[in-house]
Amino acid sequence: MVRRTSFVDIDRIRERLVSLIRIPSVTGEENAIVSYIADWLQQFDAEIDYWNDGIAALQRDPRYPGHEVDRAWAPVVVGVLRGEQSGPTVLLTGHVDVVPPGDYSRWDHEPFSGMTRGDRVFGCGASDMKSGIVAAMAAFEAFAESGRSFPGRIIFAAVPAEEDSGLGTLAAIRGGWNADACVIPEPTTGPSGVPDLVIAHAGAMSLKVNVSGRSAHASKRLQGESALDHFITLYKAMREDEKALNEREQHPLMRVHPLPYATNVGTIKGGMWSSSVMDQLEAQVRVGVALHETIDQAEERFRSAIFEHTRDDPWLRDNPPRITRLASGFGSAETRRDHPLVGALSESAEEVFHKSPTISAAPYGCDMSGWVRHAHVPTVIYGPGDIGLAHAPNESVSLETTYKVARTLVKMTERLLEMDPDDLKLTVEETAE
Repeated sequence: MVRRTSFVDIDRIRERLVSLIRIPSVTGEENAIVSYIADWLQQFDAEIDYWNDGIAALQRDPRYPGHEVDRAWAPVVVGVLRGEQSGPTVLLTGHVDVVPPGDYSRWDHEPFSGMTRGDRVFGCGASDMKSGIVAAMAAFEAFAESGRSFPGRIIFAAVPAEEDSGLGTLAAIRGGWNADACVIPEPTTGPSGVPDLVIAHAGAMSLKVNVSGRSAHASKRLQGESALDHFITLYKAMREDEKALNEREQHPLMRVHPLPYATNVGTIKGGMWSSSVMDQLEAQVRVGVALHETIDQAEERFRSAIFEHTRDDPWLRDNPPRITRLASGFGSAETRRDHPLVGALSESAEEVFHKSPTISAAPYGCDMSGWVRHAHVPTVIYGPGDIGLAHAPNESVSLETTYKVARTLVKMTERLLEMDPDDLKLTVEETAE
């Protein structure tokens, strides 16, 4: 019997992780790293699909989640290994884009250096999620180098634009790629060094709120209507809606978090002069989407909360705020705890880490929602990075944990490939958009 985990090599993982970190794949600039991965796939006897989905076509898709970074296209590369017998399809996928490194002076080393110190590899995207991409590549490589004596198919997909609302995963789904089970190795590892197994996550969307006022000289402030004062009324409504939503949440994995579904005012701009009463204000707001909600339902809840609190305000009743959607972002998603995918990954992780992973849920959105809600693929999140280190100076990841995650993915894939595809399907209720 082939022992595929022996094909996972920690030195190759380190070299590949450093190489990926050294490609500064900030969201919107992913062409080089996708090309690198496409070249890597060429060494195997694998089917390769490498294309650019144009932004105009993506915007016409009814599932289009919005995007904030200017781009002409979304580059995607997919590799496929086919076994000798029929069986299920297992998808290992992750995003290649990173957030900008910010102020370089806050980094101890160049953000894209891939500097290694002991077990830690440092760099922008090390934790989120180039280590996860490398772990998935290593698992794919183990099957590619050990022959085709397995049933089914293994797909590896590298997508862009996760940090910008999940446009890349939509492009992959539009490309016709699908699976019976999916793992996204996003960062789920905490201080213990043992990754959690995330089976559910909250969603998020962004809205623009415009509030009107009436200008007047500052010395005659009472003759005007301050848009800022009226926004504060709306802000209180947002906080009350947020509180009510979180108090209603009964899912035990979400209730672990102090604030499962956050509403956050990210930007505010308005007014024209310090000596004039503010006549208009625009705010961009991130609204949490609960597990039991669709994005449309979350927006309707937010709107209802706002207008419930404005109907008794004379100014706001006659001059209602304008609320427009900026981006749909990520919906929420969940794969049930007793799904075979969860069992296969849990058993494999215990064999490698000698400890069962904690089953958890995340308060943030990610590409899992696209695969569950749009492609109807049971999906979980399990990866080597630490979300607490992501998007921050001196981001780093454990090389040993990345190596162990890769071995876990190999074992999990072996288990899943022996299953009946019908046993992996989601119910209609689980995939409702």
